[in-house]
Parts: sequence; structure tokens; C-alpha cells
Amino acid sequence: MKVFWMFCACAVASFAEESVDVFGFQKFFETKAGSVSWTSEHWANGHERTFSDWSGDEEDPLQWTDDHSSDEGGFKVDGKGVMQMLGNGPRFHINGQISWTEKNQFFLNTEYTAYFMRNEMGGADYGGMVVGVRSGALGHASSGGNNCDANTYYARFRNDGKWDFEKEWKHPGSYYRSGSGVGKQDPLWGGKPLPLNKWIGMKYIVYNKDESTVRLELYIDSTSNATPPGKWELVGVAEDAGRDWSGASYGAAMIEGCKDYNGLENAYDAILNGGGVVLMRTDNDHPFYKFVTVREIDPALPIKSNQSTTAIRTFAHRFGKSAISRIHERLHIRYFDLLGRFVRTKEHRRFPFAVKFTDR
Repeated sequence: MKVFWMFCACAVASFAEESVDVFGFQKFFETKAGSVSWTSEHWANGHERTFSDWSGDEEDPLQWTDDHSSDEGGFKVDGKGVMQMLGNGPRFHINGQISWTEKNQFFLNTEYTAYFMRNEMGGADYGGMVVGVRSGALGHASSGGNNCDANTYYARFRNDGKWDFEKEWKHPGSYYRSGSGVGKQDPLWGGKPLPLNKWIGMKYIVYNKDESTVRLELYIDSTSNATPPGKWELVGVAEDAGRDWSGASYGAAMIEGCKDYNGLENAYDAILNGGGVVLMRTDNDHPFYKFVTVREIDPALPIKSNQSTTAIRTFAHRFGKSAISRIHERLHIRYFDLLGRFVRTKEHRRFPFAVKFTDR
């Protein structure tokens, strides 16, 4: 009997999910059972290539790479694991719902991890490391586009040195928020612009907290220079329950012209479902990406990190009607200088342990 229980314990352990992704970077939530993840492993297959003009990457094994750029610039893969965005308006879609592909995946509760670098100044202030989740496939100024298909939550490490979440229902209208609240953009690098020649990690997690609320969590690795498992710190959190955050320009209350397409009129509605597509974008600059993973997650199954540098704590939390014993706590807003060091603001001098983030 003792041998039997030892066998069972070993079997359970063998099926436990790895706490790191395929590149060795820390996961925060377990992958949803039965889902299909996308990674940039094929960027390191030894084949240098460029794809553009609304074509896909033929060497993507899932065939989910979907170029919806606003021009014909496209993307360059060096064959060693790095992709560079080209053109004036690159839009790199990860679309797991293309009908003719062998495998499909709708990304709803998503954990996105990637590293980014820019090697030149310039670009639009709102460009930089920008990723959107829950997008529709045709909503962002692309070939054959549909402006009412935008429905996206963005996270942005902006070229001008600020960070925010951006909510968009109908392209090109949108509105933003950060740790300071709706309509605010907080500094990320002590007032300086997004740095050059530095690999910056972003982990962006979006999931439905309950039937009416979407939770967004944004983390940064500004110190490891893309060294696994990363050194992750929380940048900010937001929760959208459809009350105070519009997805239309200047925070307008109504969306015009989409009622016949999807019945949508209220710009404050939370994007509880969306279109299942993840996209990376910028404007008028040509940054580099590597170590990209996109996973559909189970929000009820956080992975406890062994890293002392990871800003994750857990607490008993009620997720809808189900009790979850370990989930991410509301933590603190953090600001970083060009070396990734914590910047103390006036608020930090008043409250030296950190600035408490309060959901609005």
C-alpha cells in the first residue's frame, strides 16, 4: 500500500505544469487544459525571412501569424529568434481562429510574455511596446477591415516613457487609464523616454474576474536583459466593470455606427468576450521582439513563484461563486529609471513602503 501511494504521488507530480514557459521565463497562471499556445520558437529555426503585404509567416507551425499592417513594410525574422517590425504601421496579429489552420484557439483569459528593444529614437509617442488582447481580426486599419471589430484592451510601454492600459471598441476611437486612474498616464522611466538598446520584458495578463468584470495586470522586467526566468515587478492593475472606463475617444459614452454590426452602443461596457486575437503594434519606428509566448490561462490556478524579485502575493479571494485560495493581490504601482531601479516619488516619500493601488 505504501508503494502504491508513493507511485500515485509521483504520477501527480509528473503531470504538474512547469512553472516556466518554453524560453524559461516565469509563468504566473497555469495554461488552460486543452488549449493551444503560440510561441515565437520558430523565429529561431535558422531561416532568415521577411513577410509583408498582409501575408503570414509560412514557417509559423500553427499558421496563426497574420500581417494586418497599415502599409507593406511587414516583418523581418533573423532566424536566430528575433523579429523586427518594419514599415510605418506594423500590426502583427496572432490569430488562432483562421478557418483553414489545423489547430484553433480563441484567446480570452490570456497571459502574454515578450521582450522588446528599440535601437533608435523616434516613433509616435503612443508607439513602443504595445500589445492588444481580445481584438477582432479586422478591427485595426487593416486590409478588408471592419472598424466595429476592434474591441481591444491594450497595454503600452510607450515611446514617450509613459505606461497605460488603452480600451478600444471602435477603431480608431479609444481611451486610456493607468495607476492614477481613468484618463491618466503614469511615468515609467522617471520622466525619461523608453530607453534604447535594452531588452525590456512585458507580462500582460487579462482575465474575467467574474461575470461582469475584466481584470488587467501589467508587469515589467527592466533589469534581467531577457535572462530567464526574468525579474518581474508589477507596474499596475485595472479592473473594468463597465462603469467608469469608456472605449471611445475622449471618454465618450456612446459608440456610433456599430449597432447594426454587433448591437454595441455603450462605450463603457467591459470587453468580456471580444474577438480572441492578440496583436503587437507600433507606429513610425522599427523595434525588435523575442521570447514571445501567448497562453490561454486558467485564472483559478495561479503559479506560485519561487523568485523573491517577483511582485506576486496571494490571498483568499472569491472568484464569482467559487472560492479560490491563491490569486493575485492588489499590489503597488512602481516607477522605474533607465537602469530598472525603483524611483521614489513624492508619494513614496510620504508612504515609504509603496503607493497602494486602488481599483476604480
